[in-house]
Amino acid sequence: MPAKTMTPPSAQMPSPQPSSPLPAYLRESQVLKSLPISKSSLWRLVASDKLKVVRISKRMTLFSAQSVLDYLAECEAKGRR
Repeated sequence: MPAKTMTPPSAQMPSPQPSSPLPAYLRESQVLKSLPISKSSLWRLVASDKLKVVRISKRMTLFSAQSVLDYLAECEAKGRR
C-alpha cells in the first residue's frame, strides 16, 4: 500500500481573520497607551478640540478612535515636513 500524503493542518484551514477592527471608542487608558503623552496633555487635546469625547456618565469618558487616528496622522504629517 502506498503511503498517503498528509496535508498540513494550516493548509486545510481557512486563513485567520485579520485582527479585529479598532473599536469606535476608546477608554482613557487605551488612548494613553497609543499616544506617548501624559494624562494632562491628553485632556489639553480634548480642551483644544483635537480629540473628540463622549461622556457616558460622570466618571466615564470615551474617546473617539477616529479622532485619535486623525490626530496621529496630523502629527505624522507635521513631522515629515
